Amino acid sequence: MASRPPRRADAQRNYERLLVAAETVLNTHGAGASLDDVAKAAGVGNATLYRHFATRERLIEAVYDQRIRMLCDAAGKQAASQEPGEALVGWLREVVVHVTESRVLGEAFMAAYEGPAGVEPPQIAAWHRAVHEAAAPLLAAAQDTGAIRPDLGVVEMVALTTAVARAGNPAQAGAFLDLLLEGIIPRRAGTPATTSGDAPHRNGGHDPPLEL
Repeated sequence: MASRPPRRADAQRNYERLLVAAETVLNTHGAGASLDDVAKAAGVGNATLYRHFATRERLIEAVYDQRIRMLCDAAGKQAASQEPGEALVGWLREVVVHVTESRVLGEAFMAAYEGPAGVEPPQIAAWHRAVHEAAAPLLAAAQDTGAIRPDLGVVEMVALTTAVARAGNPAQAGAFLDLLLEGIIPRRAGTPATTSGDAPHRNGGHDPPLEL
């Protein structure tokens, strides 16, 4: 998640095309998708691809990094446009979509990782920190208004949301999140519990160790 020096306009356009193309090609052809196909889909030559990304790992890392940035930015947008409880729940639904839609990217990143075996890539720790930092103000605001139970921590909330997003198949993720929300949203006395069919679903995972 480190900042990068500015690029020339044409180089920036090529960089962005490569990120879009890489995500599309990986999602279509799987973790072993050809980098030649990525360059072709982006409309650039292989030399341009390798000028921006020296290795397959760097390319996939950049795609995933962009998705994490978008997820973190979404937390701020939710906070600015919704009441605290609605903002948190709306963002958790975006987390579920992110996890379910990032399954192949996560697999591809771990397959391409060139670091020591058995050691968690430092990028993963950075991504987790960024997501926790984005989630903390949303959770605190929701707890201050009584919209979310006060004993829930950021790490636990993100871990639980990630777990329900990975459970079952992607089509079930929204329903599973609704069940989780039943446990973290306080109910007034006498208010009946809702079922997963009462709330709208947004259906977007990835196996450990890459959870987000």
